[in-house]
Amino acid sequence: MIWIAIVVILTLIGGFVYWWMRRRKQRTRLVSLVALVKEPVEFDPAVLARLAGKAWGADLGDGETEGADGFVACAGVVNTIVHQGRMFLINCFPNPYSDNSEEAAEDIADLRIRPLFVEHRAWFSCDALGVDGTTGEEEILEWYRRLGKLFGELLDDNCLLIYLPDAKALYPINEDTEAALRSENPLADLHATMTVPVIEVSDDDPLMLQAVEKARQSWPEFVAAYEAQAGKNFSVKAPVSYADNTEFIWVAVTSIEGERVYGELANEPANLGPLKLGSKVSVLVADLNDWCYFDSQGNLKGGFTIEAVQKAAQRSRKQK
Repeated sequence: MIWIAIVVILTLIGGFVYWWMRRRKQRTRLVSLVALVKEPVEFDPAVLARLAGKAWGADLGDGETEGADGFVACAGVVNTIVHQGRMFLINCFPNPYSDNSEEAAEDIADLRIRPLFVEHRAWFSCDALGVDGTTGEEEILEWYRRLGKLFGELLDDNCLLIYLPDAKALYPINEDTEAALRSENPLADLHATMTVPVIEVSDDDPLMLQAVEKARQSWPEFVAAYEAQAGKNFSVKAPVSYADNTEFIWVAVTSIEGERVYGELANEPANLGPLKLGSKVSVLVADLNDWCYFDSQGNLKGGFTIEAVQKAAQRSRKQK
C-alpha cells in the first residue's frame, strides 16, 4: 500500500510536469496514443486495473492493492500503471487537445477528419514513460504494442479520432481500428486503416487537370478489364451531390450500362446528408475524373488523381 501511495504522489507531481512539457512542445520523443473524444472521461482505478490486466494478460491488483505483475495508481486526471518494470501514464483531460480546435483544424487537409477534430471536447492518452532520444526503434515498437493493446480496451463510441504525436498523424475510427491497435505493429496497421483522403483541390489545379485527362483518355482500358473481370476492386471517382454539396468520391462499380456507371460509395462522404459508405449511386461516364482497379498480380492500375491529391496536400502544408 505504501508504494501505491508514493506513486500517487509522484503521479500528481510528475504527471502535471510531463503534461506541461508536452504542451510546451519540448524536443523529446513522445510515444503516446491520444483519443480525441466527444465527452470527458474519468478512469476508475479498479476498472483501469481490470482492463490493463486483460490487455496484457497480467494481474495488476484491484486499483487499491498491488497485483502479482504490477499495480494501478489513480490521481484524478493523471493515472499511472506499473507493469513489468515499465511505467505508463494515463491522462484524461476535460478540454480540447488544442487551445483553438477550429484554428488547428484549418491545417488538416482531409475534409472527413477536419469536422471530427472540431467536434472533440476532451481527450485521454496512454503514454510511455522513460522513453527518450536514445531509445532504440525495436524498443519503441514494443512500447507501442503494449500501448495499443491497452488503448484498444479503452476505446469506445465516445472516441472520434486517434492522434499519434510521434508521427503527427490523425486516424478516424473504423471497423479495422481495434484490430490494428492490438496487432504486432500497431503503427503500420493503423496507417493501413486510412482510406483515400478527401482533399479540397481546385478544379483548375494543373495537377488535377493532368490526372483527369489521363483517366478519361484511358477509360476504355478500364471498361475492357472490368468486362473481362481481369482484376478486382474496380472503382471510379466521380462527383456525387446532395442538396448544395458536391464531393468527388470513389464508387465501387457494380455495373456499366451505356453512359452510366452504377455502384456503391467506397468512401465515407464528408457532407452528403443521408449518403454514407455503401450507399447505392449512379454517375455519368462523362463526369468521371478517375478510375482504378487491382490486376491479377495485385498491381494498382489507374488511380491518377490519388497521386495528384497527395502532391496537392503536400503543397498545402508547405504553404502554411
